[in-house]
Amino acid sequence: MTKDWTTLFESLPDEELDKLAVLRIVECTNGIIQFMFRDKDPDALSVEDTRKAMGFSMSSIKRMQIVLENETIDFAEPTKDIMADVRKLYISGMKQNNDEDYAEFMRASRACMKACGHYRLKSAKDKLFSNCYAFPPYTYDWGLSYCLSLLN
Repeated sequence: MTKDWTTLFESLPDEELDKLAVLRIVECTNGIIQFMFRDKDPDALSVEDTRKAMGFSMSSIKRMQIVLENETIDFAEPTKDIMADVRKLYISGMKQNNDEDYAEFMRASRACMKACGHYRLKSAKDKLFSNCYAFPPYTYDWGLSYCLSLLN
């Protein structure tokens, strides 16, 4: 069953959307890093850096808490609930090859990115660039580019 993801994400307070923008940049940057590594891309990170990125991203997603150098981002319960549903769709769609759930995951992701908007996503990337050393700083541009592509 399709949810009204747009309404769900747009109903969140600005503070939660700021946090979600950071989380989505982390998730998408990690995703790009993982795909590049698996595809043996010439620009792929080392095994160690790839594992470090995955560990940080998975920890942030599972705990719904992002630990940066100068702050810890904690999410409100309604946001955690929404993202738990999105995560279930991701696992079913991506990991278990359920096409319907993958399509629903992508609808939810687009709605989240649109609710966050260009400015907020760019600000999130800047925050991570300055305050998160779990990924090489230049890789946050990869995640931002992917996030912005979902807005088109």
